[in-house]
Amino acid sequence: MIAKPQGYDEAQAFTGEFAQLPAGIYVCVVKQVSQTETRNGRPQLAILYDIAEGENKGFYQTQYEAAKKSDSDAKWKGVYKQLMDGSSLPFFKGLMTSIEKSNQGFQFPWGQEGNEKTLAGKKFGAIMGREEFFASDGEKRMATKIVQIRSLDGLKDAKVPEDKLLDDNAAAPSDPKFGPADQDGFMNIPDGINEELPFM
Repeated sequence: MIAKPQGYDEAQAFTGEFAQLPAGIYVCVVKQVSQTETRNGRPQLAILYDIAEGENKGFYQTQYEAAKKSDSDAKWKGVYKQLMDGSSLPFFKGLMTSIEKSNQGFQFPWGQEGNEKTLAGKKFGAIMGREEFFASDGEKRMATKIVQIRSLDGLKDAKVPEDKLLDDNAAAPSDPKFGPADQDGFMNIPDGINEELPFM
């Protein structure tokens, strides 16, 4: 007879698999924000977020804590990047407007030093879909990512998107560095951020 070991019910099961957030409509919360630049020097906002409500509440926090147990360099995976200029300006304004509408009485303080920190703790609505990509080993995998950001009210008529699959004829790239760098949400936190957050 095998007796249940003490602490069995509280222990996290390690099966070699990793949990994936299902496609869906989510209320999210901003954990941290920084203004960065793309490789081409374009300004972008990098938002680290988590699921704020429902059965997947704290999804990225739980995932990060589990990964940290086996990898001291584990990265926070709930990352959304938004370009802030050119043809992306309407989408950036949509992001900021959605955050303002989702948090009663909040108005972003433009032009103030460190104003990005005022976004921490703010909620927003996210429509999340699954997208197929080639992993660094050449295998096809799925990643769940934000397809559209809305205000919380704007989620009422939202629909979950169909999975976005690679073309059947698509071949894995030969460059071993190719991978879902922006799709899997891995991100190095920029220097100079002093907040005590779990993804530092």
